[in-house]
Amino acid sequence: MSVNALERRPSRPPIFDRDRAEYWAFIAQVVSAVALVLSLVFVGIQLREGNRVAIRNESNATMAQWSSFRNSIYQDRDTARLFAAGMKGEPALDPVDQLRFAYLMREHAWATFHIWDRERNGLVRAGSFYGGAAPDFLRVICTPGGAMAWAQIKGELPPDYVEDLDKQGAVFAIERAVRCLP
Repeated sequence: MSVNALERRPSRPPIFDRDRAEYWAFIAQVVSAVALVLSLVFVGIQLREGNRVAIRNESNATMAQWSSFRNSIYQDRDTARLFAAGMKGEPALDPVDQLRFAYLMREHAWATFHIWDRERNGLVRAGSFYGGAAPDFLRVICTPGGAMAWAQIKGELPPDYVEDLDKQGAVFAIERAVRCLP
C-alpha cells in the first residue's frame, strides 16, 4: 500500500472520543428511561394488589363486627327477646332492659355506620350499605321502640350519617307505611 492510500483511509476515532461518548450517553439515557417506566409499572401493579388486600381485610373486619352483633341476638334467647320487645315498645321495658336495649341499638347503629363509612371511602363493595345494612337498620328503627331509641342515640353519631339515614328512613316509611320517628 502506498502512503497516499493510508492517508485517504478513514481512521477510527478513539474509544473515548467526544462523539462516541455522546452516543453512549444517549443510549444510557434511553435504557434508564425504559427501566424507570418498567419500575413504575411494577410499582403500580404492586399498589393495586396491595389495595385489593386492604379492601378484602376491610370487608373481613366488617363481617367480623357484624357477626359479633348478630351472635349476640341469635345465640342468646334472652337478648333476642329483649331486642324484639324493645322494637315493639310494648310492654314497657323495666329500666335495666331499657338500658340494655339502648346499648343494643347503639351497637347496631355504630356497626351500620362503619359500613356506611367504608362504602363512602371505597373500602367495601358499592351497595353494601344501601343494599344491605341500611334497609336492615331501617327495619329496626322504623318500629315504635326503635324510633324512640333512634331519636335518643342519633345525636351521638356523625351528622352526615344520621342525615343520610333519616332521608332513607323517610322513603322507607312511605313505602312500608310505618313511622321512623317517635
